[in-house]
Amino acid sequence: MGGNELTRPTSLALMAIAAVGWLVAVYFWSDGVSLRAENEEATRRAEVARQGLITQLQGLQESSGSAADLGARLESGRKALDETVARSTEAATRLEELTRKINEAELTLAARADLVEQQTALLKDTAANLKTTQDELADIAAQKSSAAAELAKAEADLAAVRAARAQLDATDKSAKP
Repeated sequence: MGGNELTRPTSLALMAIAAVGWLVAVYFWSDGVSLRAENEEATRRAEVARQGLITQLQGLQESSGSAADLGARLESGRKALDETVARSTEAATRLEELTRKINEAELTLAARADLVEQQTALLKDTAANLKTTQDELADIAAQKSSAAAELAKAEADLAAVRAARAQLDATDKSAKP
């Protein structure tokens, strides 16, 4: 049962790290999706604007408008297209940055998971060493108890011998006149 209790916090830590990793990945993924949607919307608007300008240009050509008006409208359309391209480029740059951050987060998560695994292995080794040391201490305590019992018996025997010797000495002294 002790082994299960040692591995339970480690499992919970690994699950927590995995959950945080998934949350970070989902956040960056959703941000990337919104950037893609903005990019597609900007491209669609630019295409609509371009089609509108083409239609206007054709209408102006048919109605023989002035060249200056056509040039101004063409320039306005080019500016709108340039703005759309700039937004698209910015969105692509942000998407690349988010992808890089996701990759960094995944590497960090993997490194932390490896560290947790190493620390778990070290904890298991330490627990095994502790068990071995506790077993050795129990053996030493048993030996100490046995030696104490033998010492007590030897002291009792010594006291009995001393008492017998004292009695013999007393008998010898009373036997001598």
